[in-house]
Amino acid sequence: MDDAKVVAIPEITANHIDAALIHEAAIGKIAGEQIIKLMTLGLTEQEAEEQIVSGFLK
Repeated sequence: MDDAKVVAIPEITANHIDAALIHEAAIGKIAGEQIIKLMTLGLTEQEAEEQIVSGFLK
């Protein structure tokens, strides 16, 4: 109780230089490798983006 800390802003902290973290509440640019992966499966770039956004919203 004496050293308690409450943070209301969604946040993830990593202390490793190679860490790549994304909070589930984060909104940002779609990673290019996600689009490329879906395009290698036969989707167009637009279809890939739509699938990623649709999955995020579910």
